[in-house]
Amino acid sequence: MKARSVKLGSSLALMLMASGSFLASANTNGYKMVLIEDTPGVAALQAGQFDQGISETLNSSAEVDNFSRQMSLCVGFTKSGKLEQASGACDKAVSAAQQFHHVSSSDKREMRAYALTNRGVLRLLQNNNLAALSDFSRAAELSRSDVNLHNLQRLELALNKANNGLDIAMVSAE
Repeated sequence: MKARSVKLGSSLALMLMASGSFLASANTNGYKMVLIEDTPGVAALQAGQFDQGISETLNSSAEVDNFSRQMSLCVGFTKSGKLEQASGACDKAVSAAQQFHHVSSSDKREMRAYALTNRGVLRLLQNNNLAALSDFSRAAELSRSDVNLHNLQRLELALNKANNGLDIAMVSAE
């Protein structure tokens, strides 16, 4: 796993999760999601204990900003297949990123980009490729981080391959 720091007043570290040890589930097919380090439930989520991570996130009495909490819930619900709940959490993370008052506009853009890329992964699991492409594209516009570019390029490649197959089928059918 890679770690990258973002200054949000007090530096929070973002953990970039690939399809490796944490996201071993085939559900994300190599797409990456982002969690905020040192948020209640993150250790359990990283260990693949999604229900426990969700419970720790929801029941923690620790003071945690809404963005970090919603990012954890977005990932936890997505990875546990609770897609309706994930949708609400992912949407709230996108909104919460814009509501930080004590961070720079560039940090807000980066936070929003990570929330959008998480929501894009959820939308893929909901079989909504166009919405996922929109989220990944907007995330890459806001922040050209490795995770945002990875998800966008991976989906574009998959869509291009699908389109090539359709073109061949259409030509062959003539």
